[in-house]
Amino acid sequence: MTREVQSIILLLVGSAVVRISWGTTYLNYVKEVMRPWLLISGAILVLLGVLALIDALRRRPAGHAHAPGIAWLLLLPVVTIFIVAPPALGAYAAARDVTNSTPVTTSLAPLPAGDPVAMYLSDYVTRAVWDEGRTLVGRQVELTGFVTANPAGGWWLTRLQLLCCAADAFASKIEPVNLPAEAVTLPENTWVTVLGEWVPGGGTGTENSIPLLQVRTITEVLEPENPYD
Repeated sequence: MTREVQSIILLLVGSAVVRISWGTTYLNYVKEVMRPWLLISGAILVLLGVLALIDALRRRPAGHAHAPGIAWLLLLPVVTIFIVAPPALGAYAAARDVTNSTPVTTSLAPLPAGDPVAMYLSDYVTRAVWDEGRTLVGRQVELTGFVTANPAGGWWLTRLQLLCCAADAFASKIEPVNLPAEAVTLPENTWVTVLGEWVPGGGTGTENSIPLLQVRTITEVLEPENPYD
């Protein structure tokens, strides 16, 4: 690979990083707090790529041969990002995560006053599994997630959470019960907002427990700007 190709790859990688982090596409891959660092690192890569390309062109001797055609194929993955950015993780990734929650070592604060309470799916799972639903009793909650097939039949309401980036994503799942007829066969990756109440069942105190939610209403929605908890 010639120095010209190396510098162009560096330039395009930096441009791709800036492109996805300038808007909201980066939220498909990393947490929101990473945006400033992505912008800074992308800008540095662009600058280094430009400087390296200028230096390579200055040093190129007269009659220098062009880079082999195959070397330019290395640019294709980077160029693809400019055309079609990979989507956020969905049902396929969630179905392979068998753990639903991690133990908590501190007491959970009461939910804020007023019903319904909009909350993260992971928060609902934690309260239902490790606090036996004590803070959920008698409360209406509003949860947003996507449909993941339940191997036993029906589906789970699911949302992924990031520790740092999509590579370490893990799923939170609940099982909606008393679904209206039109919602029983929703396809995977359909985003919905569910209004309902916690009901006992689904197990408690284990990392594989999948708590239940008695459904009052269910509404199809667009994928949120930030698809992760």
